Amino acid sequence: MLKAIIRIFLAMVPFVGLMNCAQEKNSDELIAKKYCSGCHLFPDPLLLDKSTWQEKVLPAMGKLLGADQSDRNPFDEADRIATHQKSSIPGTDWHQIINYYVTNAPGQLPHQSRELITKRTDRFTIEKKVVSDYPDNTFVKIDTLNQCIYTGSMDSSLNVFNQHLNMIGNHRVDGILVDMFFNQKSTTGSREGVITKIGIMQPNDLKTGSADLFTIGKQTFTSKKIIDTLPRPVQSIAADLDADGRTDYLVCGFGNKEGSLIWMHDKGDGRLIKKVLWPLPGAIKAYIDDVNADGLPDIMVLFAQAKEGIYLFLNKGSGVFETKKILDFPPVYGSTYFELVDFNGDGKKDILYTCGDNADYSQVLKYYHGVYLFINEGNFIYKQEYFFPLHGAFKAMSSDFDKDGDLDIAAISYFPDKINQPEEGFVLLEQTGGLKFTPATIKESTKGRWITMDVGDVDSDGDNDIVIGSLYLPNEILQTNENIKRRPLFLLLRNNTVKK
Repeated sequence: MLKAIIRIFLAMVPFVGLMNCAQEKNSDELIAKKYCSGCHLFPDPLLLDKSTWQEKVLPAMGKLLGADQSDRNPFDEADRIATHQKSSIPGTDWHQIINYYVTNAPGQLPHQSRELITKRTDRFTIEKKVVSDYPDNTFVKIDTLNQCIYTGSMDSSLNVFNQHLNMIGNHRVDGILVDMFFNQKSTTGSREGVITKIGIMQPNDLKTGSADLFTIGKQTFTSKKIIDTLPRPVQSIAADLDADGRTDYLVCGFGNKEGSLIWMHDKGDGRLIKKVLWPLPGAIKAYIDDVNADGLPDIMVLFAQAKEGIYLFLNKGSGVFETKKILDFPPVYGSTYFELVDFNGDGKKDILYTCGDNADYSQVLKYYHGVYLFINEGNFIYKQEYFFPLHGAFKAMSSDFDKDGDLDIAAISYFPDKINQPEEGFVLLEQTGGLKFTPATIKESTKGRWITMDVGDVDSDGDNDIVIGSLYLPNEILQTNENIKRRPLFLLLRNNTVKK
């Protein structure tokens, strides 16, 4: 009898060992989810390789969680205060988190699953008349009424070029320009609206940004500051959000670790009252649209920090907004841009989205970076129907470039695979029907670091052109092995479709 019991015990030992391993793994996962899903969507270990988790991301996470308070950046006051105020995570919990990610992460990330882009489009004539020793383009905008192009630079200037790329205006704007919003009442000969100045371009939480009212003609420019001390703003929109007949302003205060989505409410007595609609950083792109067709302007916003995702602020009237999560993304996605546009012609606006910001802790090529299309199925449900892998995707804009009745996509990458696929700096996705797209690039795609883009008919010939702007930050100029002198400040891709 004793021998039988011993045999049964010995037979159970491997099973008990497996159970203990499984329990230990589950315990690590539970601890990781406890701490790593409070501020954002829980990041799966499979999204990064072991080395990046262990050497880059986990040390940064540990600092924010209070597990490691050494090696702080003294310039980052918000980070210093936040870390100081947090109680330290128990050492055993932190080791379990490290074990969970390092154990379950792959040795290396899979490659993007698409063929190399070899086709070059002949749809555009590439014009690169404007060159610079150190391209520092922070913004481009096509003015279809005046048939000109506006660009912003790191030296706080606003430059105006006619459709032939001759400079016809150079204006000081007292800040780094990153966005321009035209009012509807703008007319041919002059434009009015709001410009947004980011303050310090590099990540920080100093409130040095602002928004100005402006009037600009082909050779004239005037502006008046209306909002200052903004947390690294990247977009400002003028709109009457509470239907009181006065113009309010919506500001995407991107910030860094601190920031907010801000409604500057016009009280009618010369004051703008600040109302925070979302007290977290990362607001990078917003649209004001009546999403539920109730006659009230709603707000759709992409957040690229903290709770990364697309959120809808439903206008309930009387200055009240209800927040709805539309899509959420893991924090390693690096969201960069989105558009609201009806891709399938059903009368409902869909979401064109890009992710590819690779400037944080995990600077490795990621298979999930690229261009996504989410189709609106109604009731605030959006289903992914298309994905084009594109390393470092920074912006995608839709237009019927070939005039065949469906929407195509122009996309740029700020962090392309420079070794294996440098041509992915610019990609044209021509739709062949049924949300199927054929990719093509241009010969000049490797001639810049394309950070900004706009689409519009700059020469009024009936088809939409594209402008893409290049930016090399000072530290990147010192580190790069590329010869960037006399590189184009921007490229004009002049559409040839109507001429064919």
